[in-house]
Amino acid sequence: MSNLTTRIITALIGVSLMITGIVFSSWSFAAVFLIIALLSLKEFYGLARKSGSNPFEIWGIVFSAIIFVMVFLNQQGEITKDIFWVLPALFSTVFIYPLMRLEQSHAINCLAISILGVLYITLPFSLVFPIAYTSGVFDYEIIIGMLFTQWANDTGAYFAGKAIGKTKLFEKVSPNKTWEGAIGGLVLSIAISQVFCYFFGGLTYIEWAGLAIVVSTFGTIGDLVESLFKRTLAIKDSGSTIPGHGGFLDRFDGLLLALPFVLAYLTMIN
Repeated sequence: MSNLTTRIITALIGVSLMITGIVFSSWSFAAVFLIIALLSLKEFYGLARKSGSNPFEIWGIVFSAIIFVMVFLNQQGEITKDIFWVLPALFSTVFIYPLMRLEQSHAINCLAISILGVLYITLPFSLVFPIAYTSGVFDYEIIIGMLFTQWANDTGAYFAGKAIGKTKLFEKVSPNKTWEGAIGGLVLSIAISQVFCYFFGGLTYIEWAGLAIVVSTFGTIGDLVESLFKRTLAIKDSGSTIPGHGGFLDRFDGLLLALPFVLAYLTMIN
């Protein structure tokens, strides 16, 4: 079986499971993104270990899970924002870990990497909740539309880059990415957004196109950021969890930078 066939089959299965979880209920939607976020964070810490660092993985995963649950429950109306004041105390526990590992050198580096994982992965992913509740109630359509525009951007960039890509986008970081591919991804992303507008509405055609532009632009930059991390460590994929696609971080790296800008965009137009 060719790598492309494996990628397609895995993508179809993965997308089907993911969309089912998002559509089924708000709780299954939260579970889907919690799993993706924690597995991506684990892969990030794995990358850090390959560089010789030793991040406090248990702290990062537990603290991230707490953030996710609290943000989701707040959006659901189950808890008030007052409870978020416990987060600074929970965050501060990371500074206790070096005392528990007195034999470990480079404690500052370990602390920095542990915190970076939460800032780089957990916080952006937790923004899917306010995005899904932009209208005041759970709306999976905007989330699915955002995901499909991101996937369309990746797909369009891949095939356009293969077919006509010549001008390097950021050769020092990702030699295979081209401006032609980026433009192809943007065009396909906008096209898919118009299809979503036709079937789901919610936003106007222009607003959907704007969303696609935001997702495509910052998704591409987010992909370059992760490429920089991997290039620094001289590795190809962040993991091998998803056959034909590498790891979760490889598949969702574009969303990490896109999500904050998507939330800002939706806030401005609503």
